[in-house]
Amino acid sequence: MFEHVNDYPVDPIMIGADLFAQDPRPDKLNLTVGIYQDDQGRTPILEAVKRAEQRLVETQDSKSYRALTGDAEYCAILGHELLGEAFDAGWVAAQTSGGAVALRVMADLLAQMPNPPTVWLQTPTYGNYVPILNAAGAGHQALPYYDPLRSLLTFEQMLDGLKAARPGDVFLLQGSCHNPTGADMSEDQFTALLDVLEARGVVPWIDLAYLGFAGSFAADCAMARQIANRFPECILCITLSKSFGIYRDRAGALFVKTRASDHQRITRAVTAIVRSGASHAPDHGPAVVRTILQDADLKALWLRDLDQMRQRVARMRQRIVATEQEIFDTERLSYLGRQVGMFSLLPLDATQEAALIRDHGIHVVQGGRINVARLGDGDVGWLVKAVCGLLPTSG
Repeated sequence: MFEHVNDYPVDPIMIGADLFAQDPRPDKLNLTVGIYQDDQGRTPILEAVKRAEQRLVETQDSKSYRALTGDAEYCAILGHELLGEAFDAGWVAAQTSGGAVALRVMADLLAQMPNPPTVWLQTPTYGNYVPILNAAGAGHQALPYYDPLRSLLTFEQMLDGLKAARPGDVFLLQGSCHNPTGADMSEDQFTALLDVLEARGVVPWIDLAYLGFAGSFAADCAMARQIANRFPECILCITLSKSFGIYRDRAGALFVKTRASDHQRITRAVTAIVRSGASHAPDHGPAVVRTILQDADLKALWLRDLDQMRQRVARMRQRIVATEQEIFDTERLSYLGRQVGMFSLLPLDATQEAALIRDHGIHVVQGGRINVARLGDGDVGWLVKAVCGLLPTSG
């Protein structure tokens, strides 16, 4: 039987991680999987998380199932934290096992509609969007967002491509810290995008994965709040893996804003889809988040550590720029200092990217994505010398 199973496409991020593991060289650099690391190369457990976990150990009195849509208190607290006054009774909410499950639940819902909408994607974009949409059977189209070789947004081309969108279609965009490019829209560009979506009747679907890594946590919620205040229908998916450093504990959520007449029907649809897939979400990570957000001292401690993580990533970006100037007196990687978040794309073609891995032991995700948050001070010169040695001297 199993000989008839076709090969499945593998996530390029996982391919990159596997190639790194198979590389026998002791001197190699892993810039693939998207986790934060500190100056010592560790992914730390935040102090606020440790304290919240201890409190849960002492006070939690049951391991029974939550509802299919999870802990309503967690969803309400998180919704208000993300959206402020824009979060009200008009939202359908579900606790999910990280952001990927939230995305999949929504993709299933869209694919099962009588007249399924097209999901419009930025390109390049997060590598798991297309597999999730394909697995759900949701139709999608790509729009140009960024030119990796020129390290520039192709914003006008993206807006031009949206002319083909129909009313009721969905535009899937990322919040702050665009993955994989690190290149976010300006405020004016974001407003222009919302103008186009509103004019064409396209529903915004925003995915939040790196809140607090561009500006403060509150500042990074601004895009979601603008969408929530402006559109009668919108979708929000969130993972808290990076923001709270609880990767393996899978804390996420799905929020769907509907018109009042549709609220109960969409609640039933989301509940049924959750039941047929992930069923009950794990609760440890969300319980930690809920505990922190409900306690002023723990919240202040968490925000302090989140600020420190963001500042370290920003320092590594500036160090790359300064190191290139010191060694080569060029600015071919200066764009990295203007970008934000954990990820960026190196301006390398496929041949140069292969040489970076083969000749220098620097492992990146296919397409040239690097995780800046995994760099240590001693790695920056290594990276800059290798990349700039592959680029033409004219820039």
